[in-house]
Amino acid sequence: MQGVCHARYIRYSPRKIAQVLKIIRGKKVSEVFNILNNINKSFVEDLKKSIKSALSNAKGLKESDKFYLTQCYVTKGPYMKRIMPKAFGRAALFTRKTAHLTVVVSNEYNKKIKKES
Repeated sequence: MQGVCHARYIRYSPRKIAQVLKIIRGKKVSEVFNILNNINKSFVEDLKKSIKSALSNAKGLKESDKFYLTQCYVTKGPYMKRIMPKAFGRAALFTRKTAHLTVVVSNEYNKKIKKES
């Protein structure tokens, strides 16, 4: 059984999220939660919510030790354009990044999962 969760417009940089996803990809969900408890990043709570939602969609919330994180990836979302006041009445444009996160859990371990070290 497979469960999918799409978290869209997350207010964090996709590059920073991808660093954590690289660590947890292909592991058991129970092991993933232990790893995420020790990571000191601000978006970890959103990532935990997404994994729990994917487990709920797979109807495996009570049996999380039987599920694997088969796929997890992040893509770029739209940039939010903001203006910062500068000297002499000028303005500087800067952007705030957003990300789209996709998490897939499955109770069947796929040997084709690419584990990146």
